[in-house]
Amino acid sequence: MFEAKISDVTVVRDALATVSSIITEGTFELGENGITLVAMDPASVAMVSFNLLSSVFDEYNVKKPTKMTLNIDYFVQILKRATAMDKVAFKLTENKLNIIMEGTSKRSFSVPLIDEVVKEQKVPDLSFKCEVQIEAGVIKDAVRDAAMVSDAVSMMAKSDLFSMFAKADSSDAKMELTKDSPSLIAISCDGDCRAKYSVDYLEKMIKAAKVADTLVLKFAPDYPLRMDYKALDKLQLTFILAPRVETE
Repeated sequence: MFEAKISDVTVVRDALATVSSIITEGTFELGENGITLVAMDPASVAMVSFNLLSSVFDEYNVKKPTKMTLNIDYFVQILKRATAMDKVAFKLTENKLNIIMEGTSKRSFSVPLIDEVVKEQKVPDLSFKCEVQIEAGVIKDAVRDAAMVSDAVSMMAKSDLFSMFAKADSSDAKMELTKDSPSLIAISCDGDCRAKYSVDYLEKMIKAAKVADTLVLKFAPDYPLRMDYKALDKLQLTFILAPRVETE
């Protein structure tokens, strides 16, 4: 059904570790070109789209498109047992995913398949007013700064400026980038944009900075945020986060 081998499982492990902080179980689609997952978190606040390209593997074989539903957190815990010297092999059987790690020793694990319990999800077709390409580490720092102040952070963008800020009764935190800032790679806006999002969810999503140096943010006023991480010829990891809409 499905067999694959990989020399360095780091990028797979780190990407799925980020995914598992938002959803604990998921149904992966195994196809000729790679492995995909689209899922919504239990609170229906965030969506994850995971696309692992077949080119990341040394060997990759899918006889026919199939699905496997796993406890992602448990799967990640197993992947963390691989050392830098280990080559990791995967083989799907009828009721489990077998994992073999070979380095200074040979170790094997199995992850049981579970029943698919949620309906199939699709990434929504959204239209955004602003798009910002930025170094991932800058966003990580800004979110962590905001977490010291509030449970929500605002993003603001216009043609030559991107900023993030959080406010509380007696304190605030702000990060600001202009077109002259080296960490701001590109910015495009149809007018001024400002929206607010959950710091808790963003703290989970910025963990994906381990797998990609840059990310693309897309948003609009009182509109979902889309975050795209890409590792060339390896994977694309996308998050969509509902806004925190302020009411009078």
